[in-house]
Amino acid sequence: MTARIVLCHAAAALLCATTPGRGQQLPPVRQIGTVTAVSRESLASVTAAVEVAGGRLYVNDIIARRVLLYDSTLTNPVVIADSEGTSAEAYGARPGTLLPFRGDSALFITPASLSMLVLSPAGRVARVMAMPSGGGGLPALIGNIFGTPGFDASGRLVFFAPVRMVFQGRPSDGPMHLEPPDSALLVRFDFATRTLDTVGSIRIPKSRSTVARDDQGRPRMSMTAFPPTIVDDWAVTSDGRIAVVRGRDYHVDWLDANSAWASTPRLPYAWERLDDDQKTALIDSIATAMQAMLDSMPSRMQASGTGGAAVSATRGAPDGPGGGGGQMTVVIASPGGAPGGERSVGPGPAGSGGAPTATTVNMMVPTVLKASPADVPDYRPPFRQGAVRSDLEGNLWIRTSKMADDRPVYDIVDGRGELTDRIQLPRFRTIAGFGRGVVYLGVRDSTGVTHLERARVR
Repeated sequence: MTARIVLCHAAAALLCATTPGRGQQLPPVRQIGTVTAVSRESLASVTAAVEVAGGRLYVNDIIARRVLLYDSTLTNPVVIADSEGTSAEAYGARPGTLLPFRGDSALFITPASLSMLVLSPAGRVARVMAMPSGGGGLPALIGNIFGTPGFDASGRLVFFAPVRMVFQGRPSDGPMHLEPPDSALLVRFDFATRTLDTVGSIRIPKSRSTVARDDQGRPRMSMTAFPPTIVDDWAVTSDGRIAVVRGRDYHVDWLDANSAWASTPRLPYAWERLDDDQKTALIDSIATAMQAMLDSMPSRMQASGTGGAAVSATRGAPDGPGGGGGQMTVVIASPGGAPGGERSVGPGPAGSGGAPTATTVNMMVPTVLKASPADVPDYRPPFRQGAVRSDLEGNLWIRTSKMADDRPVYDIVDGRGELTDRIQLPRFRTIAGFGRGVVYLGVRDSTGVTHLERARVR
């Protein structure tokens, strides 16, 4: 199916960006309701939570690579899948996705066995299904910033189809450039017929990278740090409709059970115009933050599992005024101080004639380049990618760019496409899932401990 693309005329776009939606007023921002339960056990992460019969709750701890089942009081967790197992039901070493399934069950998509486990409310694997083929393959089914898979009204699995990454050019011809399109597809898979079709398109963030080699043949990579741009986001609602929230004028497109698209009016929003100074400051801050993230890779490697090894690093200076990449030398030592085992990550200097020394890992660390002012929209985007969730009442929860008391504001949009509520979460909370009239939150407290909370919506 050809995707329906909604565009604003230039004059209409200006109107959209300066006034709230007609007939709607911005509701006051309120706080989420009372917390009614808190888990006692600490978790490495709370990525997703799916409520099943009896108030039981499946939780995906994606960092520890395990799925747990809590009782209705958020106590007595039982491990359903973990990284230690070797069967087809093991979590494995790669991130998995947990989502609601029909018949009051949950579905766990596990890359370990390229399969999908149907989890019953009793904590058993009811059956195992083969993963869909095509549509971008395995990465498309892993819940990420491009949306979490869900089932439509006909039981078809809807997910994001990523753009195929293809470099332009060859190493022998000079630098290779990669700048994927700024749009991608939503697809759905029919388990009965084992067929895949395209249902729509969404706008995604821009990205740009270049790989080249210096005079000594060493690789150099650069990445452009783009500030937040206008994007779309999506979710599958509890009644099986597909909702695409358009960032250009902040309205919702809906695909119903008959595969018919319909649009609801744009939502009220207090748009914020960005002047030249704000654009420049945004470009600088994004580039600085991105470079810092890349430079922190050694410490994150250590935290994610080096067996207690100490990791230190230095990054080479960029080549020339525009950068072009640097080499990071990572020295790994055992807890007792002796060098660790021999390891190689990424290409080393050309002509080195063999593996690196037993204590050194050479990594290609990209140099971050700044975007141009033309890459920054004139108005701050209303939301970023990965902002939209759907609750069990069919409402969309949209994490907007609006901040109050240093916390984001969620716009609650009902099935008619109307803004009905605006909610804030307590600090250090993220939404993991929903139950009837409740929301499940992942919490990381001031001591670094992560646990789970259940709070009333009102």
